[in-house]
Amino acid sequence: MVEAHAWNEGLDLSHEAMDHEHHLQIALVSGFADALEQRRPWLARRVVSQLYAYSAAHFDGEELLMEAASYPERDAHAGEHQEFLAHIRQIERALDEGDEGVALEAALDLRQALAAHMNDADRRLVAATRAARPPAHQA
Repeated sequence: MVEAHAWNEGLDLSHEAMDHEHHLQIALVSGFADALEQRRPWLARRVVSQLYAYSAAHFDGEELLMEAASYPERDAHAGEHQEFLAHIRQIERALDEGDEGVALEAALDLRQALAAHMNDADRRLVAATRAARPPAHQA
């Protein structure tokens, strides 16, 4: 059985909102894998649809943050987001074609790639936005 929630403390970025969203994103991928392993394709379809919608909204939020901060790596980072969304669509297609094994393998690959993205690209984004913040006003 797939690990229920493949999160580790090393993925925490000390950015409360982003960490919360990342936890949910990883949990959705894990939930999809669990639904397939439990032979509940109808549930897997609902979960992967939710994963796509949630990921698109999450990525939009990150991209807005990058734009507001004039983040120099914005285009490359946003490009990775587009690749993840395309990957989720591939998972949906495999599921629609009845190839649950391919869908499961792709989901596990996605989970690993998302974790790597969080630990690298998102970690750099958080560091850059913290560095760009003006100092707190002293009263």
